[in-house]
Amino acid sequence: MESLRTSAIRLVAAASFLLILIGGFEPFYLRIFGIDRNGMGAAFAEMPFRKVTGLQAFLKGVHAHTPPRARIALWLPFRKWDGGYGYAFYRAGYLVPGKQVVPLLAQGEDRVEPANLAQADYVASLGERISIPGFESVWQDEHGVLLKAVRKPLAK
Repeated sequence: MESLRTSAIRLVAAASFLLILIGGFEPFYLRIFGIDRNGMGAAFAEMPFRKVTGLQAFLKGVHAHTPPRARIALWLPFRKWDGGYGYAFYRAGYLVPGKQVVPLLAQGEDRVEPANLAQADYVASLGERISIPGFESVWQDEHGVLLKAVRKPLAK
């Protein structure tokens, strides 16, 4: 009688285990082998930049049109650090490797810091076609414009 009871318990345990496995199975476990990896990779690479339309494409263009170690000031359509400027500023560093990104807003504050503009070799303006005295346009796309500082030679 004891071996019949033990066999019944084992049978119920095995059936329960099998039902748990069947219930936990997701069709995605099989579909994953047929996913377009390049498309999925591109979607995941774009994900951190979705909140600021055009930022990734624009800054890739800025990177291509500026030399190594350039100092690039960011002019963005946001006038509050926590209202979008900080978000875009921190992500910009990943898109222009080997270059220094200079904020035009005082970090953590909501005011323009003119002294930071003096440090910049370039100004990358996303979403607005701007002109700044002492800078000339060197490249633009549908997302913005890149300005380069015009340095006047020192008098002898």
